[in-house]
Formats: sequence, C-alpha cells, structure tokens
Amino acid sequence: MPDTAAREGSEYERDLLVQLTSRWSKRVAVKKDELDLDGHFDAALPDFPEHLVPVFSLPGADRLDRDARERIMSAAWIAYNAKTTAIEDEIILPVCRMMLQDRIPVRHDDVAVDALHQTIIDEHYHILMCNNAVGVTRRRRDMADVRFAPDAWSVVQGRAAARAGLSGFDRDIVDIAFSLAAETTISGFLSGLSTAEDIQPMNRITTDMHRRDESGHAVVFRELCGSLYRSVDSAQQRMFREALVGGLASFRSADLEPWVAVAAQGGFEIGVDQMAEWAASRPVPARDTGPLQLLLDDLGISHDLVEAVRVNRS
Repeated sequence: MPDTAAREGSEYERDLLVQLTSRWSKRVAVKKDELDLDGHFDAALPDFPEHLVPVFSLPGADRLDRDARERIMSAAWIAYNAKTTAIEDEIILPVCRMMLQDRIPVRHDDVAVDALHQTIIDEHYHILMCNNAVGVTRRRRDMADVRFAPDAWSVVQGRAAARAGLSGFDRDIVDIAFSLAAETTISGFLSGLSTAEDIQPMNRITTDMHRRDESGHAVVFRELCGSLYRSVDSAQQRMFREALVGGLASFRSADLEPWVAVAAQGGFEIGVDQMAEWAASRPVPARDTGPLQLLLDDLGISHDLVEAVRVNRS
C-alpha cells in the first residue's frame, strides 16, 4: 500500500496541470499590480513596429508624410489588439467553457477544472488589458472611432467556414481544434511586439505580459485536447486533424480588409486586391509550433500536418 501511495503521489507531482495550477497566483498577469498605462506612454514613440505594417510595402506608401505614417501605426496597434481580443473572445473562451461540460470527453478531474477556470480568468483579463491599452491610444492619438468587428479577421472567418453545415459534437470538435491552434501558436503572434524596443513602452509591456501567460495556456490545451483525441473514434480523430490544419492555416492567412481600414487612417487609399496581391507574394509567416509538435508526438500524429501549413495557404 505505501508503494501505491508513493506512486500516485509521484504521478500527481509530475502532472503538468498540477504544476501550472499550483503556480498560477505567482506567474499570471491578473495577479500582478496594475500597469500605469499613461505613465508608460511616450507620445514621441510609434505605437507599432513599422516593419510589421504591410501597407508600407505598397506602391505610393513612400510618399506618406510622418503624420500619416504615425496615424497608420497607431491604427495598426488598435487593429492588433482587436484581433487579439477576437481570438480570445470568439475562439478560445467559448471552448474553455465548453470543455467544462461533462459531455465533452476531456479530463474533468479537479486539477483540470481548476486549470480551465484559471485560463478563463486569464483570457478575460487579457481582453481587459487590450481594451485598456487601446483606450489610452484612442484618447492620446485622437482615434476614438477606429474600431474592428470580430468577424473581420481571417482566423474567425476560417473557423466559420470550417464549421459550416456542422452541428452537435462534430462542430465542437472543429471549435476545439481551432482553439488548440490558437493557444499553441499565439505566443509567436505576440512575440513581434513583446520584444520591440523602439515602440511605446506601454504597448510592449502589456503584450509581453500577455505572451508570458500564453505559454501556460499552451500546456493546458495540449493536455486537454490530447485527452479528447484519445477518447474519440477514428472518424472524429480525422475530423480533428483536418480542423487543426485548417486552424493553423487560418492563423497564418493575411487579414486583408482590416489593413485597408488601417491605411485609410493615414489617408492612404488602397484596395483589398492590393493587399491580396501583396500577401500572395510573401512567404507564409512563421509561427512557433513547438508546443503543438509535442502533442503530435504524444498522439502519434505526423508532423506533416504542421509542415503542410508552411507551404499552403487557406
């Protein structure tokens, strides 16, 4: 009996969700002091890295004056947060709540439930962080009317296309696969700003706080989606794999109409066709898929799933 207890204790200590949930209060942004956003705002610095604004690569952009370029970079920062919020609110949070339901075949032990509730709190706080930071930008840059609808983003559109005509558990599988693509690659999306030293300190710091939390979320989704994949039949596993590929492709697809709206803030009139042509001429943007590859290995799924997304666009 002592050997059994010791074995169970050892397994408990090795459980990644146990390690994450026990450290939650020490590692997440929501448990830290509120950042003084106005105190970290420097009006002389741009709000977004210029090299991450694709409209500056289009013909005619070289004629934009400094004020127009700065307004475009401010609008790009607002758009970046709107996309981040849409990912959290439309893709991730609904799946977190879904996986708490008994009908979804994932881990439902106390530790898994705690991990999901912690993730839900984190994601709501990330949305609040985005809203607060963008609120300062709108106020300080006089851009109160710059808004983006949640369905403007390619990943939200891709998820809608993937779940079209589906219902019940089949639709749930697609939603969960897209959320896995989000939570295991979003750190790469955030890293471009979180390491940018030549932009607003406020923008860099808030993005980095968000990025640090997401490394833990990748583990949560890897563990829970792994338990789901093992519990469903072969047809449902195939559906999950296909939806995961679709999710990764959607996350790498260019957002066309939002960039047209961003350019307009600087008086730079471009069309969706110009953005589409620019996107087609560029390599597929890289995303850190390391956490996802660990899950693929664990489930015996070929890495070709990830590699295929690097050379194909949705």
